[in-house]
Amino acid sequence: MAGSDAVHGPNRRAAATRLDDLRQLRRRLLFGGGALITVLVLLTAIVSSIADVEEFHARERHSFNEARAAVEYYLLQRDRAYATSINGNDVLWRDQRPGLVATGAALAGRFHAQGEEVLVRAEGRTAVPWLVLGLKNNPLPEQELAAYLGMVDIYSAYTADSITSQNAAGPLLVYAYEPQGRLLAVSNIRDESQLLQTLGVATRQQAFARLLHEEAQVRQVPPRPGPIREAAREGRLLSRYDINPFTGQPSLVGMVTLAEGTSPYFRRVVFESIGTIKAQLEAREQGRYLVTTADRQVVLSTGGLTSREQNLLMTLPSGNAGRAGAQPLRRYSHGRFVVACRLPGVDWTLGHVYDWSDVWRSQGPYLLARALSALLIIGLLWWLLQRIDRRVFTPALADASRVYESEALSRVIIGTAPIGLALLSRSNGEPLLQNDAARQLVETVHEAGEDTTLPPLYARLAELGRNASIDEVLELQWSPAESGTATQLQISMAQATYYEQPVWVCALRDVTAQVELEDNLRRAREDSEAARQSAEAANRAKSAFVATMSHEIRTPLNGVLGHLELLARSPLQPGQRERLDRIRFSADALMRIISDVLDFSKIEAGQLDVEPVPFALRPLIEGVALLFAPDALRKGVRLYFTVDAAVDQLCVGDAHRIRQILTNLVGNAVKFTESGRILLRAEMQGGAGRDTQLRVQVIDSGIGMSPEQAAQLFQPFQQADASVSRRYGGSGLGLALCQQIAQAMGGQVSVESTEGVGSSFTLLLPMQVQALQPPPMQPLLGRRVTVLSSTPEWRAEMERLLVAWGANTTLLDRPKNGDEGGDALLIVGDHRAWSNEEELQLMQGYARTVHAHAQGPLSAEARGDRIEVSSYASEAVLEALGPGESVDGRPPAATPAPVPAASEARGRVLLVEDNAVNRELIQQQLEEIGFAVDTAENGEEALVQWQDGRYRAVLTDINMPVMDGYALARELRQRGQSLPIVAITATALASERERCLAAGIDDLLLKPLNLERLEAGLARWESSSGKVERKPPTQPVPRTVSAAIRRIFVDTGDKDLQSIADARAQGNASYLLERIHAFKGALQMLGEHSLAEQCGAIERDLRDAMPVDEEALDALQAALQARLDDYRRDLEQPS
Repeated sequence: MAGSDAVHGPNRRAAATRLDDLRQLRRRLLFGGGALITVLVLLTAIVSSIADVEEFHARERHSFNEARAAVEYYLLQRDRAYATSINGNDVLWRDQRPGLVATGAALAGRFHAQGEEVLVRAEGRTAVPWLVLGLKNNPLPEQELAAYLGMVDIYSAYTADSITSQNAAGPLLVYAYEPQGRLLAVSNIRDESQLLQTLGVATRQQAFARLLHEEAQVRQVPPRPGPIREAAREGRLLSRYDINPFTGQPSLVGMVTLAEGTSPYFRRVVFESIGTIKAQLEAREQGRYLVTTADRQVVLSTGGLTSREQNLLMTLPSGNAGRAGAQPLRRYSHGRFVVACRLPGVDWTLGHVYDWSDVWRSQGPYLLARALSALLIIGLLWWLLQRIDRRVFTPALADASRVYESEALSRVIIGTAPIGLALLSRSNGEPLLQNDAARQLVETVHEAGEDTTLPPLYARLAELGRNASIDEVLELQWSPAESGTATQLQISMAQATYYEQPVWVCALRDVTAQVELEDNLRRAREDSEAARQSAEAANRAKSAFVATMSHEIRTPLNGVLGHLELLARSPLQPGQRERLDRIRFSADALMRIISDVLDFSKIEAGQLDVEPVPFALRPLIEGVALLFAPDALRKGVRLYFTVDAAVDQLCVGDAHRIRQILTNLVGNAVKFTESGRILLRAEMQGGAGRDTQLRVQVIDSGIGMSPEQAAQLFQPFQQADASVSRRYGGSGLGLALCQQIAQAMGGQVSVESTEGVGSSFTLLLPMQVQALQPPPMQPLLGRRVTVLSSTPEWRAEMERLLVAWGANTTLLDRPKNGDEGGDALLIVGDHRAWSNEEELQLMQGYARTVHAHAQGPLSAEARGDRIEVSSYASEAVLEALGPGESVDGRPPAATPAPVPAASEARGRVLLVEDNAVNRELIQQQLEEIGFAVDTAENGEEALVQWQDGRYRAVLTDINMPVMDGYALARELRQRGQSLPIVAITATALASERERCLAAGIDDLLLKPLNLERLEAGLARWESSSGKVERKPPTQPVPRTVSAAIRRIFVDTGDKDLQSIADARAQGNASYLLERIHAFKGALQMLGEHSLAEQCGAIERDLRDAMPVDEEALDALQAALQARLDDYRRDLEQPS
């Protein structure tokens, strides 16, 4: 290979040189040609633009010539008109002199008589008056005077018809005088005073001097004898720019010389308006023009010349404008183009100016179009060149470069490859080319002492190539004759040509170590698969254990809790009911502990389910506090709770899981706190919507923990240390379960603790909130309530609660003199810092006294001179403080047992349950809530007694002999039955619900099952199968309540029922809530707990802004009316 590199090294350098030459040639062809074309395009655009500018200059020159022609034509016509007038005057003076004298002789007398002054006016309407004045000190001979007066008479007759007069804007002012200054005639002037006033002089001599001041200049131009053709050239017309002395307006002044031969005999001066010339100019061309005199006076300007442009035209030397009729002068100065020329017959110069802005306004679009076209062409050209370079030349050069690089790289790869590569001649197996790896491999497997030209391995490979297929990788176990170990080779071969010689391309790899490794891995995989199967078997056993434990534990608990609930609905004394309630709370606690164990197993099995639903947080917090209040009280630990006002709204979350966490945290706080207090605090953090978080803290003054103990607290089966386990018991499972449940809901549990001081556990959960619709009522609006408590925590919490209910609240830490009293006195807590006498004295000022303490009943009860309730039941506190009830001081009556609903009041259901105890319990529960029940032990027996249209719903267990609940549901669905099928099971696995839905089961209820959940589960599906109104049972009226209170109940009940009907008709949910709440309080005080529970259910729906079943409201109204009728009949009977 080294030799090969030495041979091909110069070739690679030559290839690189050729590539560089190609790249340079590509640059010359593409980019050099592109640059040349770009220059040509730019030159073309520049030449074209210059041509456009030159075209504009040509148009401007043409416009100037047109304007010049217009002014010159006007002057030429004027000159000819004057020449004609002069010739006519000369003929008249020469040939008709006697007639003039005769006409003037008649005027001469008046002339002399009026002091050398006469007003001459010929006959006719168009005659123009002429004032003729003379000088007494320099009179004319009479014959000449008469001839002049006759001439003026003719002027009077024909002045208005002259061309000059017709072109004038107003009355034409012309004056004439005798060259010696002895006679002056002025048109359109009636007397000398008008003339003097118009000229602004005082005497006639001054007037003569004013009008004849140019005579000396005119005499310098000798007139030629007539007849004439050009008045100005033949010395008969002298034109100049001056101010009209009569009007003060700029005018073209024409001084006409009338001569007899070469001797002037009369001069006539005519004033023509400059506006006439300007109009002629503007009518022909629109542009910036300026007409100036030889002494640089501005005659006229057009087109809005700027002062700078006007100065530029005026500074042109008059001689540079050329003589009249010559080519105009063109000049460029200060960014402006100037064209000027002299005008014939006058000493005027006509100038025209324009600048680059005019060029741009005229030619800009064309110049811009050419520039854009050039840029576009150049851009397209270079884009095309770049595209050709990128798509053609660059890939071609890259391909060529890659070919050379690939060849070089291939040689490097072959030389450095860790596998052996060799080219073997197909004829004899001789190696033509091989790398070091192949050489070393051949030497490794070469037989010791062998000295042959062709290695046996290559001979063997050539034989394999001739006899075997070359489409697959071959493996060869090569064992040299004298070697004790075998080498496993992996061989790949392919046919090729090398220097026109057929060869085998051979790839050789020693895979001995790999084969051994694969054998080891195969054995490891077999061991791993066995371990996996063992783990899966253990996991299945765990899942089976969870299912079995869930079923086996929940089934007997279902019997315990169910029968306790039925017992609660039987007649009991308040004390008995209180004990029963606490038994039920303890049973529920047992159920929660068992659920913790099962939940932890479900978490490990990945089967924990979280079901977010709307719920109210305050009842949940109060329920947790109430559960542990007896234990805390026994230990002398004060248990408080505080709920932020922002929490009094609907939250969306898994209330069961939250209660499960809080029960564990509060239970631990009670367990590890020997004295002091425990505070359960709930509040909302963050903004509204998805950013809201629920923060619940459990703060205790217990034993506390060190940082090391707190760090391992959330590990399963871990406690602070062994002494804690020995002293307080417990498995250490609860906090780990709490943390995992919190994390499943997107939150966490954290702890802050100081050893010997106490601990603070914080539950932080993301929480959606829903505002109550309608907004919460204020049932105590306007009522004055005084809170008396020695505990700041209770005072703060009760104040927050009472303010939310609308009460006017006063807080007292001990009774005080001078208290004004109010509607109710609320005494909170078990610890008092005052005497009974002080308390009794304070009670005198209040209509009602309510004592809320840890051992108080869950519903308001009258005990002696006060009403007692639990401090952990806000609804009971509200009932005790609410309006409309009174206490007569008698001990409360035993709660009457609810009479079971009439058979088939709500229809008939089919109950399928294999366990006789559970079947009997569920049957009693169904009958308790108003259903008639048919029972069956399994699915097959249920199908035997099935009758179409007989049942409203089917309640079935899942795991039963003969035919289970899944098969029963599938069979009913196949028969076309669409009634609700509800499964009742003790298996608490998340997968159970999916299997139920797949089998056609509508809902799943988990044991243990209480009446409320059973009622709610059936109510969800009851409307689909048609609901029958429940007839309210007739019950005996309790006589333990005073007749006065029963009378008040009857009198106000009718009004409240009517108010309920009105509120429903008007859709006023807030007023409906208020009336139902008032009814519930009155019913509880009377001991009508069954009806009170119905009111409470409707009330909860209204408070939670949930849709209320109208049929349920109808049934409630009917039950209330029936009960009012019972009380009314009882009051009418003689006692």
